Amino acid sequence: MLSPTTQLLQRNQALFEQGNWLLVNPEDGAILDYLEGDVRAFHQYWHTYREVQSDPQHDFGLLPPRSDQYDGIIVFMPKAKAHAQMLLAYLSAMVKADGCLMLVGENKSGVKSAPKLLAGYGHKAIKLDGARHCSLYSIVVSKSLPAFSLADWESQFEIEVGDHSLTIYSLPGVFNHGKLDEGTRLLLEHIKYVPAGPVLDFACGAGIVGSFLAKLNAKATVTLSDTSAIALYCAEQTAALNQLSLTCIASDGLKDINQNFAAIYTNPPFHTGTKTDYSITRSFLSSAATKLGANGSLTLVANAFLDYPELMETAINAPQILAHTSRFKVYFCRK
Repeated sequence: MLSPTTQLLQRNQALFEQGNWLLVNPEDGAILDYLEGDVRAFHQYWHTYREVQSDPQHDFGLLPPRSDQYDGIIVFMPKAKAHAQMLLAYLSAMVKADGCLMLVGENKSGVKSAPKLLAGYGHKAIKLDGARHCSLYSIVVSKSLPAFSLADWESQFEIEVGDHSLTIYSLPGVFNHGKLDEGTRLLLEHIKYVPAGPVLDFACGAGIVGSFLAKLNAKATVTLSDTSAIALYCAEQTAALNQLSLTCIASDGLKDINQNFAAIYTNPPFHTGTKTDYSITRSFLSSAATKLGANGSLTLVANAFLDYPELMETAINAPQILAHTSRFKVYFCRK
């Protein structure tokens, strides 16, 4: 079934009958099958892109190429407002004279802040339509805008865990932008051993866990995976800042990872866009054993109330609790 935001755009098909359009981070990967006109899609999330990657009208990456100009660009409201602000600042220069810059999203996503987010790009943002508990806002880009620099949006911060320190690179849109979250810190504090050979940081975010693994054992061959192009870029920059050689892979869960590992470490996601979604981790746990070599191990941190221990026992083996707080638990199990 199509997402409510795609259904809202279908109601506004007349928009796409004139000029050329770019959709940024649509919730339905195959959205172009349901819209008529000169429309392209750009994805920062691999799980929506992978099924349409053979279609030249779709692109995946950190930011869209600046070579193209559009009569209209529609951004699907991200979870973090700072992410929306970064996208709008970058994309505004890709709108033709008197073209439109738009935000669409479910009302509970924060899209009602669109008039303020769009205010710097024209005279007044208007609400074009509302349906399916979603809203579509637009502004005619008419103001002279400063040049975009990614450096204006990036953040670098230091973390220290035990005897090890790391410099972390972060951008809006990456998990816990600009700081080390409580769950990941607890996980790092209780990783006592990293085997030599291939290990995986699943859902790597800014690359904190994967870089820490490489620090703990220089003989480990560390792979980091994430669905987010922003996360993968940040992880690559984090590795470079700490002079580490790591491999970053875009993957929908474990579907795009084609090797086995001696160990997997993760602070797994529980959101898809703005929605709470535990299915990603449940799917990961159900298939993790297929990516673990003989005697391979899984170390995972999660909210304490979740049913992950039962899933780990079913899929791999009964887990031990390495550490816990009032909010988080660190689990370990071996195949």
